[in-house]
Amino acid sequence: MSVIDEFTELCRAEIALMSRLLALLEQEQSLLVHRLEHQLDALADEKSEVLDELAQQSALRGKLLAGQGVQDKDTLYIWLADKPAACEAWVQLEDVVGRAQGVNQLNAGFVSERLQEVEGALTALRAAAASTLGYDRDGNRPDVVTGRRLLGSA
Repeated sequence: MSVIDEFTELCRAEIALMSRLLALLEQEQSLLVHRLEHQLDALADEKSEVLDELAQQSALRGKLLAGQGVQDKDTLYIWLADKPAACEAWVQLEDVVGRAQGVNQLNAGFVSERLQEVEGALTALRAAAASTLGYDRDGNRPDVVTGRRLLGSA
C-alpha cells in the first residue's frame, strides 16, 4: 500500500470514529436540553472510549505524515496538493471535526448554564440556612459553613 493510500485509509478510519463521537455529542446535547443529566454517565464512558481510539488513530496518521516531512498544516496542504483522494479524505475529516467541535462547545454552554443554576440555588439555600441560625452571645449572626468547592475538584 502506498503512503497516499495509507494516509487516505487512516483519515477514513478517523472520520468513522469522529462520526461516532459526533453522534455521542448529539445524544449528550439531547440529554442536556431535556434536563436528563443523570443519564450522562453512561455516555461519558462511551465518549472516553472513542476519544482514546481517536488519539491512537491520530497518532498513527501523525507518525505517517512526520515520515513524509509534514510537520504542520501548511506543509500538509502542500503535500496534499497533487493527491486528490487523500485531499478529499482530509477535507472530510476536517469537516466532521469542525461539526463535533461546534456541538461540544454548545454542550459546554448548556453545562455552564446548569452550573450557574445550581450555584444560584445553593446561594438561596445558604441564605435560608443563615436566617434560621439565630444569634450568638455577642448578638451577631454566626457564619454558615459552606464547604465550597467546584464540582469535580475532589
